[in-house]
Amino acid sequence: MIDTGRNYYFRLTVLFILIAGTVNPAQAQERPDPFTAPLSAAPLWEESLGRTVSGTPHLQASSVVLAYDSGNLGSFFMSGTDLWRFEAQERATPHISRSYEGATYMCNTAGVFMAVNRVGRQLWQLNLGTPITFPPVVGWDGRVFIPVEAMMTCRTASGRALWTLDLGSPMAVAPVLDKTGSAVTVLRNMDFVKITQFSNTERIRLDRLPSHIVPLLEGNQSSYALLYPNGDVEKIVFNAGAAAGSKLSRSRLRALPAVPVAAAGRDDQAAVILRDGRIVLLDASGGIIWTRNSHETTEERGSGNITSAQASVMFDERGIYSISTRGMSGFTVEGRRRFVLRLNIESSGIPSFSDEGLLYACGRDNVLRVYKTDAKPRTVPRNRYYGPEPEGNYGMGNPPPSPWAGDRGRYTDESQGGMYDILERDIRSGELGEREPIYVAYMMEMIGFFLNDPHYSPVRPAVRPPERIRLIGLLGQIGSRETVPFLWNIFDKDPEPSIKRACADAIGTIGVDPTGRSFEAYDYLLGANNPNYDQQLLLSAANSIAKLCRFAGPPIAARGIRVLRHFTNLPTVPNPIRVHIQNEINALRIEGLDTVLE
Repeated sequence: MIDTGRNYYFRLTVLFILIAGTVNPAQAQERPDPFTAPLSAAPLWEESLGRTVSGTPHLQASSVVLAYDSGNLGSFFMSGTDLWRFEAQERATPHISRSYEGATYMCNTAGVFMAVNRVGRQLWQLNLGTPITFPPVVGWDGRVFIPVEAMMTCRTASGRALWTLDLGSPMAVAPVLDKTGSAVTVLRNMDFVKITQFSNTERIRLDRLPSHIVPLLEGNQSSYALLYPNGDVEKIVFNAGAAAGSKLSRSRLRALPAVPVAAAGRDDQAAVILRDGRIVLLDASGGIIWTRNSHETTEERGSGNITSAQASVMFDERGIYSISTRGMSGFTVEGRRRFVLRLNIESSGIPSFSDEGLLYACGRDNVLRVYKTDAKPRTVPRNRYYGPEPEGNYGMGNPPPSPWAGDRGRYTDESQGGMYDILERDIRSGELGEREPIYVAYMMEMIGFFLNDPHYSPVRPAVRPPERIRLIGLLGQIGSRETVPFLWNIFDKDPEPSIKRACADAIGTIGVDPTGRSFEAYDYLLGANNPNYDQQLLLSAANSIAKLCRFAGPPIAARGIRVLRHFTNLPTVPNPIRVHIQNEINALRIEGLDTVLE
């Protein structure tokens, strides 16, 4: 279901309050409501930071994360509440990304890569040995592509290694996520490289380095507009049906009328800001659909001369937004200018524009100012907790049949034992790579063999419980968020309590469930009057909930804490388990995971 407009935001605000406790009325009145506030050239709120911000503000999940020149991170909620500070051990680099669930991924100058949750608690860290060279790229299922010079390494949302590639030359252009969920970049040796979620690569040699890569989608075909510093434009087309190693092809397009400084794509169109302050909309063949003046052109009292360090562009279903250190212009896709905001003070970095219509600008006077610039709502499908959903998925929730799907011999004890050893070795090696989809398909087929079998016998199952438990644990280590619904299904339908425990453990290992559906499954099955009640299952469910709470943070964490409280009140719970669950609740509260976000 798609929520749009103020009704969605009203429900989200009420939800934050209901699930996480009471709010001091006096404090609530002091904070502006971003959804009901009028559009204005004056800041909705501002905060003196006392330090300089490095780079651009990073937005997601109704909050902003800032990297300070002092080397630490800070975060504010969209209404102005100071959420947290994070000490990065060494100086933090400005190369930061945020996930769908609001986790922050950053790296310090010592080369320690870290994941931080929504209340500023470190989730995991990875010593890369050298700082990242560009912001990490977050994939559709929560996996993270981490660029380090010539290396690209891929980790699950919970930090487990999936694969690492040596690309043969350092990256020269910041990697971006394309319309197939792959990371694309250009190397210093002039190779354009597409790196899939499973580590497959396609590359094609260029004649020079582009300044911008704009992923496009023409029908079902993925392509890329490459913009060059002199205004030239080139197009690369990805042909999924071609032979490996020859899926990319190049063609020259019409040159731009001026030097490009920022670009963004949506479907088969690209919006480009030019150095003279104009903005142009291109079609997939490079034709100019329209050209308009932004607030940066001399005709609009702008400088008429901007650089890539001063401007960015956003392009979504609401329209096109030209953003610079001196202001913002909003346009419809048809080219009508909707508004202009001129900042009274120049930002130290490029401001950021949020899904809620808020512009976050950090001034050179070290003051964060937030403006309500647009009341037009987003209309894409969204999660009720964390906003717009990823553009697509990798098919891991329902993969194609594995190569072993028609082999009845795979159910013999010898075949299963040998295959499981191979799976465990490859998954734990951290170099799963292109084997991931067929392994996931195989494990799902073996774990869920009974789902569509009308002759299934629990007395003589094709795959016995110990083997299924082992496979469920391995599936959890692969860590794709897309496999969580499959685990819900097994949890609900497999009558064996040990299998249910394994599913709960695996979901906790994956660490990501942005819908909170796992809490519902646990709460229902472990109710006082449910005949499937099992004490060890209760313990596994409680541990799983605690892990999910720690990754996602509020507001889902408050919901999970409420389920844990319910468990402690069950009369059938033995005292040692009750004490364990209460200790988890206390720990989650100490970490601030029951905090109201307002």
